[in-house]
Amino acid sequence: MKIRGLGYVGLQGPDPKRWLDFATNVCGLEPARAVPGDAVRPGAEGGNAIASDGTAYLKMDDWQWRIAVHPDERPGLRYFGLEVGGAEELANAGKELERAGLKVSQATAQELSTRGIHGMLSVADPAGNRVELFQGVTKDRAIQSPRGVSRFVTGALGMGHLVLMVPDLEKAKDFYCRVLGFALSDYVMFGPGMGVWFLHCNARHHTIALVHVGPVSALHHMLIEVGGIDDVGCALDRAIAAGLPITSSLGRHANDHMFSFYMKSPFGFDVELGTGGRLVDESWTPNQFIDGDIWGHKGLTAEAIKAAAT
Repeated sequence: MKIRGLGYVGLQGPDPKRWLDFATNVCGLEPARAVPGDAVRPGAEGGNAIASDGTAYLKMDDWQWRIAVHPDERPGLRYFGLEVGGAEELANAGKELERAGLKVSQATAQELSTRGIHGMLSVADPAGNRVELFQGVTKDRAIQSPRGVSRFVTGALGMGHLVLMVPDLEKAKDFYCRVLGFALSDYVMFGPGMGVWFLHCNARHHTIALVHVGPVSALHHMLIEVGGIDDVGCALDRAIAAGLPITSSLGRHANDHMFSFYMKSPFGFDVELGTGGRLVDESWTPNQFIDGDIWGHKGLTAEAIKAAAT
């Protein structure tokens, strides 16, 4: 199976508009001009990016949307979409998942409409996360960042990465590597059986990272990668001005070389906003890192990650 990249993310929480405001005013994403299933006339301005059910949609490039924020009392990750090459690739992926003994659900017409995609099937990973494999998207004009962000790094690298806390590391690694075809980039150990394992499916250093610190399943953070250092610095200024907790100071990671900071999003999990991520290729071999950072990222410690799991 060949996964192209992380295509979209569905979040949930009590007040989607809070997350919409955070993503727009701090991160610089643009509210979608129309929710999936609707259309915008050429040259017309979009609506408020909020669907009739209260879901808010955000764009970060020329896709109609990349992040959906659904209303729910429980904040966290609802689903994420991994892109495959086309209809044939999607059908073959479904067969591979079934051969691996997994229950596969085919998308309904309503689900395809609300995602704005052509085909999709879903499966639960060993931690209970809803993983959607999809093909075909709805495109719109290029993003017009309301905060002047030069660009968001997407394209062939996908929209960023997710770091997932998993209760059973070996089962999670088997699912993402053996079944879905991700490859190990590198890993960092916190202690016996505890650490972070970074997995890639394209040239982005990691699209999925698996964290094991105990019996917990949750989203630790998602990455939004921007075009340059000034984009990161300006976002940090906006986050501080908004009174958001900065959970990790500016720094550069030792493994993927991302220059970034971490902030607490309105739904509790972190958002890493950074630039300059390292690229890998077919000659890449996995490494173990002793230190997680070249410099900075004060606050991003094993103890803090364990605390986030409680």
